[in-house]
Amino acid sequence: MKRILFIYNRHAGKNKTWSSLSDIINAMTEQDCLVSTYPTQYRGDAGEAIVRWSEDFDQVVVAGGDGTLSEAISGAIRLPQPPIIGYIPVGTTNDFSKNLNLPDPGDLPALAATAVTGVPQTHDLGRFNGKSFLYVAAFGALTEISYSTSQKAKNLLGYNAYVLEAMKNLLTIKPYHIKVEYEDQVIEGDFLYGMVSNTTTVGRFDNFPPGNPDLSDGLLEVTLISPVRDAKDAEEFSRALLKTDPSILNSMMTTFSTSKVKITAANDLLWTLDGEAGGAHQVVEIEAMHNAYTIIHGK
Repeated sequence: MKRILFIYNRHAGKNKTWSSLSDIINAMTEQDCLVSTYPTQYRGDAGEAIVRWSEDFDQVVVAGGDGTLSEAISGAIRLPQPPIIGYIPVGTTNDFSKNLNLPDPGDLPALAATAVTGVPQTHDLGRFNGKSFLYVAAFGALTEISYSTSQKAKNLLGYNAYVLEAMKNLLTIKPYHIKVEYEDQVIEGDFLYGMVSNTTTVGRFDNFPPGNPDLSDGLLEVTLISPVRDAKDAEEFSRALLKTDPSILNSMMTTFSTSKVKITAANDLLWTLDGEAGGAHQVVEIEAMHNAYTIIHGK
């Protein structure tokens, strides 16, 4: 019998998720698992719980949004032998789960069963000025939106809450002057948005970042979007958001892959890490942590 530490964020996503809590636990029990449950008590607690208790279990399963999973993995990598992580995505956007070939997001028992019977795969992790992030570090337009949008709006409208907030602020957002250094290259200029990521999708966009990245190749993807210059650019940016197709922005995008990048801004930039506030920084150094953790994929 497999011993499972099941950590869940009861504040993630829509409250109706937790009316199915017994079904989630039962689905794991049916796979010959003995399940011990722990509801997180504060921000960062998922990672702390893994550090405290995971060595007494065969596997960890985490239920929550991208932020909860990021917390859990940041805790797991502190251990000499990080536990395998199974994931039940029940957040608002669940960006990262799209990398994992999981069952339908509405089928919680199937997700729970997959979390303990799926295929373990090793992934890279990002490091941002010494702090780990799961799949994206970003600045500029859209980044503040992810944590300034109210939880009530997220629960009611989902992804559309982010779109509406972004469109409301698009014409007032000023570009940021930055210098980007990687390998033997330097890019300097004004940009509306920038991200360093290890994921095949951000938001509901298809092919963003471009190129279907490999999450275990030791490289991170850098995407920079030039400023909105006029009403036509603003219209295209809004169209990209509404149609969830970033190819509309191809003429505004600069992209490359690297294992390490340094970004210096003229002034402090507000960053987000995995959709949560990441602080204000004038200089950031970001690097890939190769094959840093193991997570369950669907079969």
